[in-house]
Amino acid sequence: MERIQVPADYAVAHVGRFPGQPMQIVYGPDERLYATVLEDGALRTGAVYVMDDAGETERYAGDFFSPVGLVFQPGTDVLYVSSRISVDEGGALWRIVPGREPEIVLDDLPCCYGLIDNQPNGMVFGPDGYLYMGIGALTDHAESDHPESKPYADILPLEAAILRIQPHTGEVDVFAQGLRNPYDPTFDSAGQFYATDQGMVSGPGDRVLAINEGAHYGWPYWRMFDCEGCPIKPARLEIAPNLATFPPYSIPRGLVAYTGTQFPVNMFDSLFVTLWNGTESAQRVVRIDPRRPVTDPLVPPGEAFVTGLIRPIDVTIAPDGSLVVADFIYGHIWRVRYMG
Repeated sequence: MERIQVPADYAVAHVGRFPGQPMQIVYGPDERLYATVLEDGALRTGAVYVMDDAGETERYAGDFFSPVGLVFQPGTDVLYVSSRISVDEGGALWRIVPGREPEIVLDDLPCCYGLIDNQPNGMVFGPDGYLYMGIGALTDHAESDHPESKPYADILPLEAAILRIQPHTGEVDVFAQGLRNPYDPTFDSAGQFYATDQGMVSGPGDRVLAINEGAHYGWPYWRMFDCEGCPIKPARLEIAPNLATFPPYSIPRGLVAYTGTQFPVNMFDSLFVTLWNGTESAQRVVRIDPRRPVTDPLVPPGEAFVTGLIRPIDVTIAPDGSLVVADFIYGHIWRVRYMG
C-alpha cells in the first residue's frame, strides 16, 4: 500500500486476492468480479473464479488451458471465455451458461506462438451485439520455418487480427488485420473501438490502436520498427496509424474506456492501459486521452495513473464507477476511487 501511488484526490484500496494469477477481469450482472485465473502457471491450467464484495473467492467454472479473455453477453448471465485446446495448440472460444458445463463455440482458432503468447485473447461485445476477439500472430515477424525455400511464413486468414463472431452460431469474419498480438479490446461510449497490441520479441511495436472496420495496422510489414527481417510492405497496402506507441518492452495488456461517472467528467471516455513489464516506464496503469494523442516519439504516451504495481495485467470499471486493477504475480485486486 505504501508503494502504490495514485493521483491527488484519488484513493487506492485492496479488494481481495485470487488463488493464482489473474489474466483478465470483468464484472458480471450480479455485480461480482469474475476472472480467468491460472491455477498452475507451469502447466498453463486454470479456471474462471468469482470474487464478492468482501474479497472472498470461489471457483466458478473450468478447466481450461491458458484461459485469457472473458466477457458476459449483455443483458444475460452467459459468459464467454477464450483459451487454448491444449498447452501449445488450438485456439478456443467457450460458452458458460450457469448450471451447465462449459461448451465449445469454436475450437479451430489460430494459436499459438510460444507457451504463453499469441492466442485467442481478450474479448468485448460491440454495440451491434457481436463478439469481438483479438487473435495473435503465429510468428514473431512472419519468419519462415524453411528460409531456404520460402522467405516468409504464410499468414493464416484469421491470425493477427480482430475477429467479429456471431456468438450463437460461431460464424466468424475478420474485422481488422495487421495486429501482432491484440490483447484487449474496448468500446467507448460513442462506439469507437480500441485495442492494445504487443510488439515483437526484439521490443518495438507496443501500442494502442483505434480500430476501424477493414483497416490494416501494419504487421508483419514492420520495417518502420527497424525490423530488417520483416517483409516489405506491398505498394498498395494502406497502413492505419497508431493511436499511441509505447517504449519497447512496455507490453500493454489490459484496456478499458472509462464510461463510469464516479471519476470527474473530464475522465469520461479516457483509455486506461495496464503496462505489464518490469521496465522503467511500465509496471503501471496509464491514462490516455484519445482526443489528444501524443505525437512526439520521444515522449511516452499517457499519464501515470497507478504506479508501484508488480505486473498489472487488466483493468475494468466497477458497478460504482471506480477503476479496478488486477496484478498478475500474487493475484491482488486493487480499487481506485475519486475522493475529491
